[in-house]
Amino acid sequence: MVLVGLGVSACGNDDDSSSTAEFAPTMDAESPSGESMDPGRSGADEQTGAVESAGDALAEQTPDIPLPMDRALATTAGVTVATSDIRAAVADTLTAAQRNGASVFTADVSIGDEREDGSIDGSGYFVVKVPPAELEPLITDLGATVGRLSGRTQDTTDVTDQLVDLDIRIGVERDVIARFQTLLVAAAEFQDIVEIERVISERTISLEQLLARQRNLDNRVELSTLTIQLQYEVPTAEIVAVEDNSIDGIGDAWRAGWEVFLGALFAIGFVLAVAAPFIATAALVLGVVWLVSRRRRHTGRSDRSTSEAPSSVTGPAVGPVTESVDLSEQLAGPNPRG
Repeated sequence: MVLVGLGVSACGNDDDSSSTAEFAPTMDAESPSGESMDPGRSGADEQTGAVESAGDALAEQTPDIPLPMDRALATTAGVTVATSDIRAAVADTLTAAQRNGASVFTADVSIGDEREDGSIDGSGYFVVKVPPAELEPLITDLGATVGRLSGRTQDTTDVTDQLVDLDIRIGVERDVIARFQTLLVAAAEFQDIVEIERVISERTISLEQLLARQRNLDNRVELSTLTIQLQYEVPTAEIVAVEDNSIDGIGDAWRAGWEVFLGALFAIGFVLAVAAPFIATAALVLGVVWLVSRRRRHTGRSDRSTSEAPSSVTGPAVGPVTESVDLSEQLAGPNPRG
């Protein structure tokens, strides 16, 4: 009834008194304040109240929209991939995303310099959209080709009720806009036209906002969001895992002993290689000290031989001659001639 009264008010004028008089009781009955409204009165306050009442009445109508058979699920996941080569990981991540039907929406990567051990540090992340059926294959592919999966998060939200609510509100807004457009065609008063256009503009803005929310939810359901975080880790030496540590036969014992022997030789050679400069320096210093000491001893011995030579030669020469003379005289006895 409010819509009928508004349509009559918009179409009526002062010249058409019969039409105004015909619908005057209807407008009096639908007056929000309970007071009788003058059929010839078309002020801005009465028009605004009638338009808003018409919008509220249409908003209360709920069209029959069938519920979806399947639940609408929006999935958001995140993985952390640890690698020692960020540069190679970036290329491998893009390749894995393309291989699994994913699209990169956001990327922020920082690649560092190459280190002494050959690794390349850095960090970065990718935000990709992937069909829900390809989410798990993509995560598995990242762990197999990019690096080690060191972390994972996942959140799945049921947005079925939100989509149903949006469908209902969008239908109501479209119905309201269509009815007000019909009133706009029949309106003749300037104030009525301005007020109806204002309501249509507000309802159109509300409709566009609802449609944007609906598209956002539909995109979240159709494509899952995966955030890939690249993390640098220091490379570790490869450790050969021995499946069976027990020695089953002579061959295993021989191989184990030979490996220990080679390891000991390597250790000795390594120690000698490290100590070689020190050993050579110490040997050179000891050789110089030995040569200097030997030369000093030889010089002192020569000096002592030179100083003792005269006394040793004259002493024994006089002694024996004197003793030989004395002995000859004693053996000769007394001289008979004397």
